Amino acid sequence: MLIFDYLKKLSIFILITTIVIPLWYKSTNSQYILIRIVHSLLTLKHSFISDATRPTLSAEYRAFENLIRIRPIPQYDPLADAITLLKDMRSKSVMSDLIPKPAQCRINKEIFEYDEHTIDTYWIDYPIRNFQKHSDKLFIFLHGGGYLIGNIQSYSGIECELSRIFNGTILHVEYRLSPEHPIPAAVNDTISVYRTLLNRDILSSQIFFIGDSAGGGLSLLTIQTLIKQQTQTPRGVIVLSPWTDLSASGESFIGNREIDLLFSHDDVRWVTAQVLSLNQSANDPHYSPLFGSFKEFPPMYITVGTTEILYDDARRVFRKAQEANVNVTLEEGLHMMHIYPILFSFFPEAQNTLNNINRWVQTLIEEH
Repeated sequence: MLIFDYLKKLSIFILITTIVIPLWYKSTNSQYILIRIVHSLLTLKHSFISDATRPTLSAEYRAFENLIRIRPIPQYDPLADAITLLKDMRSKSVMSDLIPKPAQCRINKEIFEYDEHTIDTYWIDYPIRNFQKHSDKLFIFLHGGGYLIGNIQSYSGIECELSRIFNGTILHVEYRLSPEHPIPAAVNDTISVYRTLLNRDILSSQIFFIGDSAGGGLSLLTIQTLIKQQTQTPRGVIVLSPWTDLSASGESFIGNREIDLLFSHDDVRWVTAQVLSLNQSANDPHYSPLFGSFKEFPPMYITVGTTEILYDDARRVFRKAQEANVNVTLEEGLHMMHIYPILFSFFPEAQNTLNNINRWVQTLIEEH
């Protein structure tokens, strides 16, 4: 009888737990829930442990660092066949386990056609809204992944949450990837989408570009090309840890190689080798926007973590933009990792940065 009562209470506890935990974390993604539970436990641990060398860091951020060390980013053999490696990398959606798509987020696919060329795009709204083409904010999102990986499946959760935070529609561009489609294919795809929007009478003053890592670099390359073509530029551009120097000439590539949690110098070299062909130079401004012009650029918001090997990619763009009299803001996340703002579900530093960006966007809209 005692065993029966115990099993009954255990069953009730398990039932309640299976209902409450998904409601608490607002997801039924089991991998995400497991990550969040482990992160919560690690946060509790770090709340009792101080870090004298980094006193500004939250317990939540230090817990996330701990989580990465427990569950490191997959490492690949650089001597293996590149195409085989990329197929494997593209099949794994790490980002969607960290930020899953909310059930209430609406995603509608649209195939854009421009100059007899088609590009897959996805309109994202959370909460669901109907885009008003003469008044609403539209964020063209260009995903990261070193120009080699990334798609709507891996980034949909992030983009849904950005739609909620920025109170605007996100347009995901499924630009062509290298090495099958070398740069400038991705630039051409983005320009085609942007021109199509302008042809639909959507105002350039409503549009913002936003990109992380390689997507940040692509955002800058696209705007540099629009300026050369004397096309209206968007209202603003937001780049999160942008990859702007494929030649890896910044001091941070050496100085931060021991403290960057996500990338090594060899990782970046390998990715660059896949992106560029033998006759393409890494310091050519057609591939590395750092070496291009920033004259006539729209307002720009740059974020970067101070522990990144790409730290100088962001700082040097900031300095060049200042020299070109661009309205540019640089937010450095002290001790933060690569693309830290999109990890807003895990630590307050990321949430604070996104709130800062949102206020910047609202200021630009009100000034117009």
